[in-house]
Amino acid sequence: MSLPRIAPLAVLTAVVALVGCTSEATTPAPARSPQAASARAPVELAPVVVSPYSDAELAAEFERARALLLADKAREAAPLFDRLVRLAPDGEVAPPSLFNAGLAHEALGDRALAAERYREVARRFPDHAVARGALFRLARAAAALERWPELVEVARRLLRLGDLSVLEAIEARGALALGLVEQDLVDEAARQVGLARDLIEAHRLGEAGKPPLELAQVSFALGEVRRRRSEAISFVPVPANFAEALERRCQGLLDAQSAYTEAMRSLDAHWSAMAGYRIGQLYKELHRDVMQVPPPPSADTPRKKQLFEGAMRLRYRVLLEKGQKMLAGTVRLGDRTGEAPLWVLRARDAQREIELSLADEQAALGRLPFTEAELLAALDALKTEPPRRP
Repeated sequence: MSLPRIAPLAVLTAVVALVGCTSEATTPAPARSPQAASARAPVELAPVVVSPYSDAELAAEFERARALLLADKAREAAPLFDRLVRLAPDGEVAPPSLFNAGLAHEALGDRALAAERYREVARRFPDHAVARGALFRLARAAAALERWPELVEVARRLLRLGDLSVLEAIEARGALALGLVEQDLVDEAARQVGLARDLIEAHRLGEAGKPPLELAQVSFALGEVRRRRSEAISFVPVPANFAEALERRCQGLLDAQSAYTEAMRSLDAHWSAMAGYRIGQLYKELHRDVMQVPPPPSADTPRKKQLFEGAMRLRYRVLLEKGQKMLAGTVRLGDRTGEAPLWVLRARDAQREIELSLADEQAALGRLPFTEAELLAALDALKTEPPRRP
């Protein structure tokens, strides 16, 4: 199984800390004579793990595990790295073993276990050379696992590093924006998206060809900001100017769709599945909301109310059809790649809901005592007379 975004050099650099591991262990200093029990209070000491292996043996085992990882044998490499950490939890082999164990578990599709390994690197060895990479990978895992508070915490920690490259800064701000917006902190998220986009525009990233993967998260976060702001526009109670409110809601939908589509340009299956699902949901939610609009005061008879209902169903059915098309594409993508199973499952469920809604719409239209021509005429009237407050 191929490792996601793991260049061989990334794993090779993890072994730098092992230089000198083959030297003989230092002789411990002679212990002092114990004092009488009554002379001092009892002290609880942390357990000390004494490895039965020499530094040279541990280094050799690390090299064997690393070779397996580089050969795409993550299933064999993962337990070896985990064992090395148990054998020498505070030794020089521990930080790169933890990091590489995370890479191996990530390659096996276990993001939760990979996140545990990256988290341990960041917590126990914050100054080690692999800690920086561990933080970035922890942020990606937190986003995939939808652990939004942790994503915000890790992203802020990344931004405090101070020596980030342009793409690293973009990724960190995109991660922070995503974690914030998913916790309904929309304005704060929008600010982080703006800072990331300033960097993108200043360095003209993604203008030609496939954009760097780091940009996908920023675009998705922008889509989330726009989606939440758009869906905050409701139609019950009916706004004083329904047509203007509907126009703003639809424009917000299109703006969000544009951002999600930009995220899909990265050609990353995970971000594409997330974005495809969100676009499908945009249309589904808009249809739900507009269909809750009550008849206008002018629909003052049962027949006129039925006519209004039929015209609304006919006019806005297209929203369901657009959502269904996008969700179907997302499901096909998931079936083809096997990526983002949670988001593909959501897309599949939403697709079934839309199919049922379309069947209900068709059945409801069939029960109305009007021809399609009569409904189309009512639809024309509806366009010129938007609903008013009841």
